Amino acid sequence: PLPLIFLMMQGDTCNLTVSLLSGVFTKPSISAHPSSLVHPGSSVTLHCLSELDFDKFILHKKGITQHFQLPAKIIHAGLPYTQANFSIDTMTPTDAGTYTCYGSLSHYPCEWSAPSDPLDIVITGQYQKPSLSTQMGPMVGSGENVTLSCSSKTPFDKYHLSREGEARDHWLSGWQSHNGTFQVHVPLGTANPFHGGTYRCYGSFKGSPYEWSSPSDLLNLSVTGEDPIPAAYPGTYCPPQGQYHKPDILIGLSGVIISIGIFLSVLIGYWCSIKNRKSKTGEDNIT
Repeated sequence: PLPLIFLMMQGDTCNLTVSLLSGVFTKPSISAHPSSLVHPGSSVTLHCLSELDFDKFILHKKGITQHFQLPAKIIHAGLPYTQANFSIDTMTPTDAGTYTCYGSLSHYPCEWSAPSDPLDIVITGQYQKPSLSTQMGPMVGSGENVTLSCSSKTPFDKYHLSREGEARDHWLSGWQSHNGTFQVHVPLGTANPFHGGTYRCYGSFKGSPYEWSSPSDLLNLSVTGEDPIPAAYPGTYCPPQGQYHKPDILIGLSGVIISIGIFLSVLIGYWCSIKNRKSKTGEDNIT
């Protein structure tokens, strides 16, 4: 469980339910390392970070009255930051939940910053793992419609799809029974290079939303082809700056050459007309 220091307010100088002020300072950020999805018995560290020079950080878990505090440490990563690391050494179901953190100054202990964005810490491995598949196999062509299917023998209330490298998961409720198997379908839309990556899915129940099943086996999805079609889920694909296709370059050069040719033709015609006028004027003067 959490090897932290309980935040104890002395006397009536800071009554949590009456005189505690929050939102005085800009909110810090909170993150989990190595992941917010934690296997039972594993460790996880919650990082509270701010650009402000706080003296301490306070960690709060939704649903409990106790708070935890640690002194802030100054770190330098380009710019100076203050940070505190709250460690959960051995993950259990009671440690799972929604956490937020606050920053505070020692001279104003009753004035806290605005709360950080909430962070859900989930314990996995509580139920048998589901399976994850795609009808077209792990390799699809650019432009094809892709749907991922998460299925299990257990009738979960929710199925969670996560992709490696993304902070948030995408979940779906409801299921369809087929030969004793429960499953949901996740349409990714028209495939493009953005959809490539490593996917997993989990199952959970409404009564214990922070307790998930073991992860499915990894699904490595590869998208072949170079057509950068905009993604419908979960974002939009944009080609890196500085990369252009050869046909685009040739079309651009052709347009420039044609424009220069037209300009030179007009200029030569104008010059010739002026020369002819001068010649005619000279002939008239002679006569």
